[in-house]
Amino acid sequence: MKATAIIILHLFFLSFSCSNTGGVSKLEQETNEAIEKAIGKTSDEFYGKLDQLLTLEIASKVAGYSADQAKKEYSKFLKDPATHSVSYLWDKGRIKKVNNPITNKAMNVPIDDFVKISWVRNTTLDKFKFDYHTPTVEEIEKANEAMDAKLNEMVGEGKVTKDQADLSKGMANGLMEGQSFIPVTHLGDHAMWNTKYKQLKVFYRGLEFEITVEISDSESLNKQKSIEVAQRIIKENL
Repeated sequence: MKATAIIILHLFFLSFSCSNTGGVSKLEQETNEAIEKAIGKTSDEFYGKLDQLLTLEIASKVAGYSADQAKKEYSKFLKDPATHSVSYLWDKGRIKKVNNPITNKAMNVPIDDFVKISWVRNTTLDKFKFDYHTPTVEEIEKANEAMDAKLNEMVGEGKVTKDQADLSKGMANGLMEGQSFIPVTHLGDHAMWNTKYKQLKVFYRGLEFEITVEISDSESLNKQKSIEVAQRIIKENL
């Protein structure tokens, strides 16, 4: 499963990068140049220290919960530091209705309320805007072509099996399907709300980060709290 997760992430971002007419190399070159000239923080400063960016104090104040009751989780599932995350969770007895993939029936499961930061990395404003925009039909078609080409290459090199490739493509398509972003004004240098995954993407002085807050079944409240978290991070730690 770990190998499959890596393949999925790789394909997901590679596919959309390749759908850009400027090409991957141009985007990477611009990103590297921006990092060299960065006047703000670099992502390396927070490697293994994301809790210094999203602190327990910020999370608990915005969530409105006691810091003493929080459970902290620091995820380093993949090697890439950009995929690492830190979360603060509270057991408030909330129940969420989810679909059982086996029976295809809705079921109620207990879930924690949480505040989370992830995807901390350096980038350019142009690349940020490209990465987090609602993809067009043409872009999705190009992304699928790029994904097919990469999967065929990996199968041919023996890096993955045909079954792994098919599974990865299906899951990557699931990530791409229904992607939609709307702008959030007066936050950092640029910010977008992911309406599919209910996540806030923020760009500020060459640094990108993602905030996810789920303390309610209300998307509008979770979005409002995500914005508050991002504002405090920028004001207090960036």
